[in-house]
Amino acid sequence: MRKTLWSAGRLALVALLGLVPAACGGAGGSTAPGSPASGTASSAQIVFAAAVPGSGSTAQEIFTMNLDGSDRTQITHAGLTEFLPHFSPDGTRLVYTKFLVGSSDADPNLQSDVMRYDFRTATETQLTHTRTGFQPTWSPDGTSIAFGTVAGSALSIMNADGSNAHVVASPSGALDDQRWGDYAWSNDGWIYFVVAQDTNSCFKTRVDKIRPDGSSRTQVSDGGPNCTPAGMQQNGDADPAPSADGTTIFSSRGFPRAPAGRPGITERRLYAFSSGAWTPGKTETDLSLPAAPDCVEGVPKGSPDGTRVLLFRSCASEPHSGVTLTDNAGSYRTWIVDGFGADWNPRAFPP
Repeated sequence: MRKTLWSAGRLALVALLGLVPAACGGAGGSTAPGSPASGTASSAQIVFAAAVPGSGSTAQEIFTMNLDGSDRTQITHAGLTEFLPHFSPDGTRLVYTKFLVGSSDADPNLQSDVMRYDFRTATETQLTHTRTGFQPTWSPDGTSIAFGTVAGSALSIMNADGSNAHVVASPSGALDDQRWGDYAWSNDGWIYFVVAQDTNSCFKTRVDKIRPDGSSRTQVSDGGPNCTPAGMQQNGDADPAPSADGTTIFSSRGFPRAPAGRPGITERRLYAFSSGAWTPGKTETDLSLPAAPDCVEGVPKGSPDGTRVLLFRSCASEPHSGVTLTDNAGSYRTWIVDGFGADWNPRAFPP
């Protein structure tokens, strides 16, 4: 078994889970690139990756769209897969991973780099040139970008223009600290990430946090009680998403079973826990729907106003897979669009 680190993100891009249709939904016309929407939370703009409708290609291009399905706009046109786009804090730029070799992050020959897109000039800039740059995330002030590597071997930080890239911390390689990924830079200054561990013959993933200078590393979760069964995607926490105030972490937690009607896939549920240090018995909340818990839910992203969460969701019993909306309590699920890895434009949520 290949013990991959990249949680729901990695699983979903293996033939897009076999769950995300090539023709993508979402209503409305398109607007010219370069003018991200602003306004109220009810008209919030999101960004996501999806196959181009009618293209016959499985490559994931980047799109923006209002939450109500209007003003859908294709941003990239490279015919290559772009992965996990994130808005800058001022909403004027995106940062994302581009797959230069390989169409899936499960490809052992994958080569990727970090890209930045500027809405004001409608231009894309390549920020890393290592063929290993992966999973970038913005600093709260938009001046810096943290990013990892395809192999999960290091956390680096660079200026927003790609200069001064430097490693700030790396996994030790010990059984409880094998690889890192799924970086998220919180508004309170912590960088959250997933740690792959294989202690006592139990492989799973957990969430840690660290300061941008590499100090004060702290364990935040233990990934739950389940070990990864042979031949399945890893169990434990993944895709950590800090809430707007930094007090809560939303996570995609894997379980040692396949969802109903999805043989070979690992069940994943939306979870929430505090951003404080992990201790035995720490409170964790399962936010999956009681009526439909056996689904794949991942890549959560809390809204800038702290009221809602975007996530990827796929259930055999539901007609649509893709970007889905819920509240902080997980009390409902509303399908938005066929796509993956959505993020909110902060400009729709003025302070």
